[in-house]
Amino acid sequence: MRVLVTGATGYIGGAVAGALLNGSHHVLGLAHSERSAAILRDQGVEPVMGDFGDTSRLGAAVARADPDVVVSVASVGASAGDNPVSFARDRDAVRAIQGALSRPDQALVFTSGSAVFGVFNGGEATAAVYNEESRVPLPVPTFAPPSAGVYPLLVAGFAQAMAARVETERIVLGHQGSKGIVIRPGLVYGHGGSYDIPTVIARARARGRAGHLGSGGTTQSYVHLDDLAELYCLAVEHAPAGATLHGAVGEISQRELARAVNRMLGSDEQTDSLTLIQMLGMNAAERFALTATKRLPLNLSRKIGSLFSPPSSVGSGISLSLDKRISSEKTRQLLGWTPTRTDILQDIESGSYARLPHLAAPITGH
Repeated sequence: MRVLVTGATGYIGGAVAGALLNGSHHVLGLAHSERSAAILRDQGVEPVMGDFGDTSRLGAAVARADPDVVVSVASVGASAGDNPVSFARDRDAVRAIQGALSRPDQALVFTSGSAVFGVFNGGEATAAVYNEESRVPLPVPTFAPPSAGVYPLLVAGFAQAMAARVETERIVLGHQGSKGIVIRPGLVYGHGGSYDIPTVIARARARGRAGHLGSGGTTQSYVHLDDLAELYCLAVEHAPAGATLHGAVGEISQRELARAVNRMLGSDEQTDSLTLIQMLGMNAAERFALTATKRLPLNLSRKIGSLFSPPSSVGSGISLSLDKRISSEKTRQLLGWTPTRTDILQDIESGSYARLPHLAAPITGH
């Protein structure tokens, strides 16, 4: 099949493009510059000039490529400002892609995330595990109970962000002119990359040891990059229209993650208990704005808006503060997906992350 990947020079998108190539598909990649196009050619991917953030150029690129499947891994991200704005632009990009798909047998595979089930719980694990059919978005009392003590402006911004993301999912799944599929990955690790893990390592280097919110019980589902890339291939080849898929193989607490980072750094296993403000890494002016104003100031809004757009210390702090527990059982049954990598702690302590001793910022591949 002809498969167009947006974000093919990125961390997840690059792995997906490589797995599709190994599956003998004709892989095309959206390129917004000649530099990106050269990178894609070196990977064996045919570049298609376009811009995910420019709907007219994006639609024209998709129409010109005439793919059987579009795999959308890109996101407009923090450049748009706050999450509702950036996610609204992702929604517009999705609509541009759908408008350029002229055949009913064409498909769009859209990348969402486990944060639609994210719950603030003060550093403690929650009991709920969400499957592919769980209803979204979560109501405010569920994702930010009063006991968690989350600042109202942060709650409001996160609620708007997840509502925008869920709306985009629904547009993908409900489109009548093409087949729509949604994939929600958990915490992705492997090959020295990821969104959150390099941030934990960089902060631990700066502080002397790793920390976590509260007791460190916050728990997230995770998946290795290679297993996730296989899931995308199965989705391209076999997923039915309207399928929502979860990419997760196991769970890890923030305390376990922090201890693995400490072992990698040669430190003792004692970890630092941090407040939410410390997790967010805010300066005094930002803390005052968050707690003493009624409207989120632009600079802080942009930082919160980078929740899914690395690198960002505030965005990663939010992500690491959320319980994000998802089940992939229905996905495995539907597609025969058999993920095998559960070595996240070993990979941090002595694997791909340990081979990056001077890591100072998230490695994303973008």
